[in-house]
Amino acid sequence: MKRTYFDDSNMKPVGRKNFKGEKKKIDYYIVTASNNRLYAFSYGYTANAYDMCKAGIRVNELASKCSRDMGIMKLVNYYNLMVPYLAEEYELKLA
Repeated sequence: MKRTYFDDSNMKPVGRKNFKGEKKKIDYYIVTASNNRLYAFSYGYTANAYDMCKAGIRVNELASKCSRDMGIMKLVNYYNLMVPYLAEEYELKLA
């Protein structure tokens, strides 16, 4: 799968726990340079993926992240799948 990156490199993903349903999920938002929160997607909860987004990784680094942790790699693969949709939905520029 080809990786696509956003033009603005200062955008960061932020995760918020959502334990309302039967399965634990994290709601991911993208925070732009002007501090706008754009809803990205919801995905299954893993502690390492939640901590990684809480630590302040940038979205372009998330697209090319490699790890042995299965939860992080599933998040990276799903994120790479969602990037073109997010760029079209919120009119964000791709590099």
